[in-house]
Amino acid sequence: MPNLTENNMKLKQLQERRGSLVKEARQILDTAESRALSPEETNKLKGIEGEIDGLDETIHAEMRQIARESQNVPKFTEGEKRDIAKFDLSTVLNHLHRQARGAHGNALEGIEAEMIQEGDREARQAGIQSGGIFLPRMLVRREARDMTASGTTSVAGDQGGMTIATQKRGLLDDFFNASILRQAGATVLEGLRDNVDIPRLVAGTDPTKEAENAAADEVSPLTAMLSLTPQRLPAFIDISERLLAQSSVALEAVLRTHLTNQMLAIQERSFFHGNGTNEAEGIAGTSGIGSVVGGTNGAAPDWADIVNLRKAVQIANALRGNVGYITNGDIEAKLAVTPKVASTDSQMILNEFNGRLAGSNLWVTNAVKSDLTKGSATSTCSAIFFGNFSDYYIGYWGGISLEMVRDKTNAISGLYTLVANAYYDGGVARPKSFAAMLDALGD
Repeated sequence: MPNLTENNMKLKQLQERRGSLVKEARQILDTAESRALSPEETNKLKGIEGEIDGLDETIHAEMRQIARESQNVPKFTEGEKRDIAKFDLSTVLNHLHRQARGAHGNALEGIEAEMIQEGDREARQAGIQSGGIFLPRMLVRREARDMTASGTTSVAGDQGGMTIATQKRGLLDDFFNASILRQAGATVLEGLRDNVDIPRLVAGTDPTKEAENAAADEVSPLTAMLSLTPQRLPAFIDISERLLAQSSVALEAVLRTHLTNQMLAIQERSFFHGNGTNEAEGIAGTSGIGSVVGGTNGAAPDWADIVNLRKAVQIANALRGNVGYITNGDIEAKLAVTPKVASTDSQMILNEFNGRLAGSNLWVTNAVKSDLTKGSATSTCSAIFFGNFSDYYIGYWGGISLEMVRDKTNAISGLYTLVANAYYDGGVARPKSFAAMLDALGD
């Protein structure tokens, strides 16, 4: 699991070099104080800025490699696989159930106790505290795949490989894999142990020696950071005594469906519209992204809007990587009935529902809001995003915490509430890689 400052020496060296350059730039500015910078000082700052820009690109390349490595499913020995396969979620949930009832039973033991200890270790490393227990990443993220035996086996006259099931899926595999932003190519760091500071690539302005303290505006871009810290991502489900009596497989199936749907909805909405407080920082609220405006009171998106979203990224020299559009179903439908050329029977902006728009990928999710307000268009506007989505960074810490509680309402109904928390964060590393239209009107 990645510790970004300890396990990757090259990255650490790059970050240290960047820090020394930022410090050197600050010393030049402090020496100048209120006077204009000399030509030598201005040239020196330009050179420092150029080197930092190059370092930032290299740091992001290293981060993307770490992200790829962090998503590898943990490798286990055959003995470890057999031990983990014995893990029984129902045993853990019934232990929580006894605690919720105030009953004193035996402590967990065996593989269940070992997994909880591993989860607690991951939580401590990430600085996460909870009143419940933690299941470690190795249980939450297993992504078991069926394996096909070598050779050809005939079964009931059907020629084909014999499918052999391996280990069970992780509890939240569906949650990770269903993320639209992840599918669009976001840079995802899993199994984090620390907070993560990533240089934020923002455009500055060239310093000029004529203006007093001309290069001061460059200092903030040089030192801007995207800081990822664990944000709680909650979900809950009311469960009955009867459900708790079911097998571990049945319990996992129920929890996987309910927890995945709840967490995914909250997470994805924050990736696009979050304010960065107790949730991810969304693309829409990130300073420095491109903007396309429909009208004073919003407007139905037209072909020019679609082109201009792309143009806003292209003129910032950021048209590269995993570029594409993301919007919601309302706007997808609107684009499918809107001609490229108004008042004609020409091609529609979206001719087919084939995942493509204007030559780029198109992803559709109702996590993109359709209740934005612009002027008199109250809670009826939608967002359309275009960008290089690999410049959106997502971080995950540890596995998942579970806590079982019972209040008066639940007690009357004979229910318990199982509260689950995953820990995540997200934000834009390069604002100029994105553009948004936030006042698009559907039907």
